[in-house]
Amino acid sequence: MKTNMTKQYIFRLTEQDYARFAQMSEIENKYYSEGYRIIAGIDEAGRGPLAGPVFCAACILDPNKPIYGLNDSKKLTEKRRNYLYKVIKEQALAYKIVSVSMEEIEDNNILGATKRGMTDAALGLDLHPDLLLIDAERLQDERLPAQRSIKHGDAVSNSIAAASVLAKVSRDNFMIAMDEIYPEYQFAKHKGYATAAHYAAIKKHGICELHRLSFLHKLRLGSTKNQKHRTYPERENDHNSDTMKMSATSTNKGVSAENQVAKNLTDVGYKVLEQNFWLRPYGEIDLILQKNKRLCFVEVKSRQSSNYKEQAIGALDDNKKWRIKKLAEYYAISRKIDFEEMIFLLAACKLNSNNQIEKIKYYNF
Repeated sequence: MKTNMTKQYIFRLTEQDYARFAQMSEIENKYYSEGYRIIAGIDEAGRGPLAGPVFCAACILDPNKPIYGLNDSKKLTEKRRNYLYKVIKEQALAYKIVSVSMEEIEDNNILGATKRGMTDAALGLDLHPDLLLIDAERLQDERLPAQRSIKHGDAVSNSIAAASVLAKVSRDNFMIAMDEIYPEYQFAKHKGYATAAHYAAIKKHGICELHRLSFLHKLRLGSTKNQKHRTYPERENDHNSDTMKMSATSTNKGVSAENQVAKNLTDVGYKVLEQNFWLRPYGEIDLILQKNKRLCFVEVKSRQSSNYKEQAIGALDDNKKWRIKKLAEYYAISRKIDFEEMIFLLAACKLNSNNQIEKIKYYNF
């Protein structure tokens, strides 16, 4: 007969746990004495990692069901966190856990994304609080009740500590699940934080959908795909015969169109910095050019049909635009380029049967 040899976790409380609970109840008790009745603690987990979403949580504890052992989630052992996570979900009057995607982190910066997540968590509670206790932040939303920003709140307030546990365990569980999808990064071990092993994995495998591009500028990621980059002449230079013939030598109409668009723009004073700059999973920027302190990022779409403009516009969807713009920002900052203006162009190209450009129409996006 086989027996289960797994050692069951036993949650033990100490005098220190009881004393901490009493001390961390003082803030809530103070506000109860001022007339507040429903108090929600709010905290986040995952603001600092290189990868993964931010998780935010709001929690309303039941004053009649004390949960001993609460503390800043980072100071708890994993087993104790997981145990308290279950108890909080069972005994809290209400709780809400929200994740904020990498896209929103990139669009709104990490602080803005975190505050949005905290706001959504507070507004998502089934029970409406009349006071929010927030770990070191203030939220700007007229729908929210009164709030207090508490420095190191997860270590001094049981309500905030409970929210801290909910956010931390939820995020850890998410990153452990992502480890099965992206095993090469070992997310289950470091949860996306900036460890030596994580940096080594990025260096070896590049980045994945979970990585925050804005956190990785110093790594100078990205490269010229398939070594297609060529050097183009300045406007004041003479065009030698090899340059004039470069598009004709290409057998790929996409590359040919890119080369011809590059020449068209160098003729008006731009200098090509990169052609086919690529970084997984953001894809590729066809052309990166500079004129004085203006950076220009170009997506080239070439067609032989008469409605080439409509087809080019239709091929550049919102997701593609977003990826190009994020990659462009990363490129400019990571390469320490001195610029004042950044523009994005769609080059719609009408090709003849020899893959030569008959017309180019530029659109801003």
